[in-house]
Amino acid sequence: METTNRKIEEKTSCWYAVYTAVKAEKSVKERLDEAGIESYLPLQPVVRLWNNRKRKVMIPVIPGCIFVRLSMDEVAKVKNIKGVSFLLREEGQYISIPQCQMDTFRCMVENAGDFIEFAEELTPDTTVRVIRGQLKGVMGELVNCQGKDKLMLRINGLGSALIMVTSDSVEKVK
Repeated sequence: METTNRKIEEKTSCWYAVYTAVKAEKSVKERLDEAGIESYLPLQPVVRLWNNRKRKVMIPVIPGCIFVRLSMDEVAKVKNIKGVSFLLREEGQYISIPQCQMDTFRCMVENAGDFIEFAEELTPDTTVRVIRGQLKGVMGELVNCQGKDKLMLRINGLGSALIMVTSDSVEKVK
């Protein structure tokens, strides 16, 4: 019974995140299409200025990332495509993305009115550094997130003083 379930999983198509060489997303997408592999490259328009002329160009929503739908026995085929760096893994296992999450993501990208920007998720107990404002350079521990405009930080050495800053004015300390 166990081998039957494994074979079904290997034959079932799932979405995976594939990382590409720098600025190679569009060419990798073309190669995936030529190989007959279903892929999704989320793009968004942005206005760039070249030689005093504004021009609208399409850039990847997630730089260096394309999503592919394939079965586990097709993974080797994708890894051999020029420009593909690696498939997203965790603890040695490829991470599949549920169809419902891909549908939601696609809907978000296709219906976004503004530029989509991904920020690193901040959670309590994370050490952060303030990068803007009067407290620039100060490091502290994130205590509470109350929306994107209210982060509560604990600054050591000030008697555990709590201050409020916005999420775009801090960065996670690695």
